[in-house]
Amino acid sequence: MKFRKTLLGALAVPAFLAPLALTGTAANAQQAAAKATPASNSDIAVYQAMGTSFFCMAALNGVEFPKALGISSTTYAQILKGRHNGQVASLKGKTLTEEQMLAGAEEQVLLRAMTACPKAIPTDVQDKIKAALKKRGS
Repeated sequence: MKFRKTLLGALAVPAFLAPLALTGTAANAQQAAAKATPASNSDIAVYQAMGTSFFCMAALNGVEFPKALGISSTTYAQILKGRHNGQVASLKGKTLTEEQMLAGAEEQVLLRAMTACPKAIPTDVQDKIKAALKKRGS
């Protein structure tokens, strides 16, 4: 988790500012960061799909489960932080911490991967997810 947090912090700002470097000055970059809008439901759906796709491709191609999950979750959280300053429209103005973004991204990627690529998830992890879902449904 510490590695993912460090990676998230190190890459979020450059990822957000890279497109701006092609079109304007640092002042324009600051202005764009200030105007970042909360992630919509459709934004979140895209980030979930990307994270799940990255995870499935990596895990099914031999990347160890924790690394595949860490990279895909960090990428998802990095985009949320860089493009939306950690805000999600459905949370009505609340800014998520890096830990919350990473935890949420990890959970969402795992839940989608249970359907998309269950062979990529170790059996013991699948059992824990199913038990948590069952408990949540009660």
